[in-house]
Amino acid sequence: MRLLVEIVIIAAVIFFGWNTPFKDWTAQAKWTINSAFDSLGGALQKNQDQSVRRYEARPGRSATPPR
Repeated sequence: MRLLVEIVIIAAVIFFGWNTPFKDWTAQAKWTINSAFDSLGGALQKNQDQSVRRYEARPGRSATPPR
């Protein structure tokens, strides 16, 4: 059974990579994910609540936490 599953997975990898290189698949997936997050982030920033307290770095301290 495990051998059959491995053969099916290998066949699927060969099938998807036969006509279109995996480099093109990854570029398309990256573009789709980035555009989705960019559109989501723009909508989240549109209506910010001004009453929410924003934390700022204290004088004499770095803005990044220590490691």
